[in-house]
Amino acid sequence: MVAVSENSESLLFRVLRMLVLLSAPVLAGAVQLAVIPAQTGMAAYLTAQGGDGTLLAQNIMTIAALAMAFGAPVIGWLAGRFGKRNTLLASMLVYGMAGLVGAFASDLFSLFASRLLLGIASAGYVTVAVSLIGDYYVGEGARDRLLGWFAIVGGGGSLAVLYVCGQLAKAGGWHAPFALYAVALPLFVLALFVITDVRRAVAGETVASVSDSIWGAWGIYVLIILISISMYAVTIQGTYLMNEEGITDPSTQSNVLLLSTIGSMAGAYLFRFVRPGLGFYLTLALTWAALALGNIGFASTLNVYLLAGCAALVGAGSGLMQPLTQSTILNMVTPAASARAMGMALGCIFAGQFVHPFVVTPLRTAFGLHNAFLILGAASLLAAVIAGFWRLVGPRRAVA
Repeated sequence: MVAVSENSESLLFRVLRMLVLLSAPVLAGAVQLAVIPAQTGMAAYLTAQGGDGTLLAQNIMTIAALAMAFGAPVIGWLAGRFGKRNTLLASMLVYGMAGLVGAFASDLFSLFASRLLLGIASAGYVTVAVSLIGDYYVGEGARDRLLGWFAIVGGGGSLAVLYVCGQLAKAGGWHAPFALYAVALPLFVLALFVITDVRRAVAGETVASVSDSIWGAWGIYVLIILISISMYAVTIQGTYLMNEEGITDPSTQSNVLLLSTIGSMAGAYLFRFVRPGLGFYLTLALTWAALALGNIGFASTLNVYLLAGCAALVGAGSGLMQPLTQSTILNMVTPAASARAMGMALGCIFAGQFVHPFVVTPLRTAFGLHNAFLILGAASLLAAVIAGFWRLVGPRRAVA
């Protein structure tokens, strides 16, 4: 392994390395989003083959998310054992090859198997990329800026992926959007030259007071799951609530939910300015407050523009949460444990997404979906108050 010194690297080298790292959230988002424009065509094809084509097409899309949830912690462990560079390169290669299978495959086994591999590879790509940002960019300010941009590029890339894949599906049918995954292959070639494992124990830097075990950050993992339950309310339940309120036009619903992604980009951008001034607990309080006001507001208005604004608030909370928790975890574990820690963090986001329906369904059954949103918002508001109060009276820790 080598220690990175920016003075010995050309500007072009650093830009190309950043391109490889910042492509990770875009391609991770593409795992789900690239298939959306292909859903109806795939469903029609599978129906013609016999069976419930709609259900099968939806399962083909979502199986990758399940693979990401379980694969991220495993990939993080593999990165600690075999090296981050090797794990990243393997993930990128498998991503490109497995993703391309869908451009040609017509049988269910090939589609499901390739999507499982794609989800695991995507988890590895993102997990190791975040960990390497922690290695390459020493110093909390520089790292926080890069983690903020990581989330911003991911959000902007999601919009681009949806548009490009929509055009591909229109021009080439349901197989065509799968061709987008091939972008990982030239990035893999580039990564061969610009990605190196990093030895962080360089002159003037210590790793005292941090743990080799990822479980030193267990409280942050629990926090990620709890925040994810609240932040997925609009994206998972929003269309159902709008339907109940009489807002049934799919285009209007899509435009409202689109503001959640834009809000996420805004929150991630603001993180670099907010975190240094407010510290961990007050930034966390701001995150919870954005989720609270967004969810309560979403359930309290029929105005489409206000709904979009509330969706943006929830998105802003999501955009703050991801770099805040990533940066905090990187502060709490050693570089050797960072890949495993990031894998666990990514898995916790998907765990929160998985748990969300099990939290909301009994609330919706007992009180109605409108009130379920209000309850989630009230719980988030309470969490914001607790985070702010803890900053004032709690023990002073490194994360504060």
